[in-house]
Amino acid sequence: MTFKYKMEARDHECDVQGVVNNAHYQHYFEHARHVFLKQNELDFAALARQHINLMVKKIEIEYLHSLSAHDQFYITVHVNKLSKIQYRFSQSLHLQNNHTLMARANTDVVTVGERHKLLRHSPLESLIHATQTP
Repeated sequence: MTFKYKMEARDHECDVQGVVNNAHYQHYFEHARHVFLKQNELDFAALARQHINLMVKKIEIEYLHSLSAHDQFYITVHVNKLSKIQYRFSQSLHLQNNHTLMARANTDVVTVGERHKLLRHSPLESLIHATQTP
């Protein structure tokens, strides 16, 4: 199961060159991940209030083409388990009108509890089982 979320580049996100500044792509990817989690009944903020935190371990973004103001695009989100404690969100950003791949990202996360202790039983596990169900 791959999740898809539509967005639009805003003019204030553009730099002097007239393209969306690279830092905003990370925000786009993060927002799409949080919407994906919430639609799968995992509220990022609610988990934090329970002292269950999904912490980013590593982010890699490959920029292929530039977005401009008012470009409409969508981001796909897919999650995989990398190890007993680590999960990877694989994401891609495509233009809405012609599906051109503009950027892709891998975000590796771990789940930590109180006192920053790694948790072996992550709420993300429910997403892994859901995505493997036909």
